[in-house]
Amino acid sequence: MNESSLRPAVLLLALILLVVGVLGFFFLPENNQAGENTLWIFSATGMLDIIRTVTGVLGLAAMLKPSAVRAYAWVVFVAYAGLTAFGVLSAATTMSGDAVNFGWADNVLHGLASIAALGIALASTRRASPAKQTERQA
Repeated sequence: MNESSLRPAVLLLALILLVVGVLGFFFLPENNQAGENTLWIFSATGMLDIIRTVTGVLGLAAMLKPSAVRAYAWVVFVAYAGLTAFGVLSAATTMSGDAVNFGWADNVLHGLASIAALGIALASTRRASPAKQTERQA
């Protein structure tokens, strides 16, 4: 697949992250009673909301230039794989004073986003490689 055919998948991923990120700003601890800083089942902290919003906006920007789709997918894969690893450790230990406050729903969201981004990146790389080999042989 070329990058243009992967744009709907990137758009869906970016919109999910953007919506969860932006809506999370309305559920921050400063705006709610203690313990109510969740957006449905997801944690709403300033750090998580910024990360999700920025990656969502970057995804929308990647839609404007098809060649940016692959780079966006690799960045999201690495970033969200790291968030998932950190989140699993954070949720398993439940240390007080955790600024990010990951929950298991966040870990699932970040893990799925990472897997989706990896799939997009590999699909764009796999399709681009044979085309480059054909050009080299000609």
